[in-house]
Amino acid sequence: MNSLRGLRVLNTRPAEQAKALSQAIEAAGGQAIECPALVISSIEKDWLSSLPELNQVEQAIFVSANAADYCLKELVKKQLPWPDSIRVIAVGQATARTLTNYGIRVDFIPEVADSEHLLALEILQTVTKKTILLFKGEEGRTLIAETLSARGAKLFIFEVYKRLKPRIDPKHLYSLWHNDAVDIILFTSQQAMQNIFLLFGKEAYDWLCSKPCLVISKRLAKEASLLGIQTIIVSTPATILETLHQFKQGLIHGQ
Repeated sequence: MNSLRGLRVLNTRPAEQAKALSQAIEAAGGQAIECPALVISSIEKDWLSSLPELNQVEQAIFVSANAADYCLKELVKKQLPWPDSIRVIAVGQATARTLTNYGIRVDFIPEVADSEHLLALEILQTVTKKTILLFKGEEGRTLIAETLSARGAKLFIFEVYKRLKPRIDPKHLYSLWHNDAVDIILFTSQQAMQNIFLLFGKEAYDWLCSKPCLVISKRLAKEASLLGIQTIIVSTPATILETLHQFKQGLIHGQ
């Protein structure tokens, strides 16, 4: 790959998840400016008490790496073993890696890491009366839950973490846009995108809209367009670095 030398990337991923990508950007000669637009935190309510007998569960769906991590942390803490009989579905490769790190076998991963492609998996087409666990963050999209319920699944939904808007030094944010210190902004979630606009404030709105942004799905591209962002580049979670290289070389210009 060609160098990212000189490319300044605003990485809005949560702090822990931003590190690997920031390191890869720096290793390629770019500058990663970390500006976490979400704080991920455990949820206070006791969801474990609502967990059905795991040996009676047929399938489990994890919609993010955070969902996998916060779920398994609690199961390990309570010394609740995960039965091999459960067919496990991960929304994408990062989620699958997290589950594997906990010793969980992942049976199905959609080709594209989103709810729509997950719901298109063959195993989820005939789910009438099947007991399915869905691990997710607080709030978030309802498409998976609504679709599986409509298909007749016996669905248990567990919100195992929450997303909060972080506190960021306003002087730091002011310097970023006032000094035009960014070439492209990376967004991996709708909430992060909305938080960035809230955090930077109205006076930075035109600057944010003028900056090219890289998103990881067509759905996020649509949300970016609705916010007023003018140049939108669609990547996938697995090809972010490659897409940044193409942008740096002028091979892609967004939509």
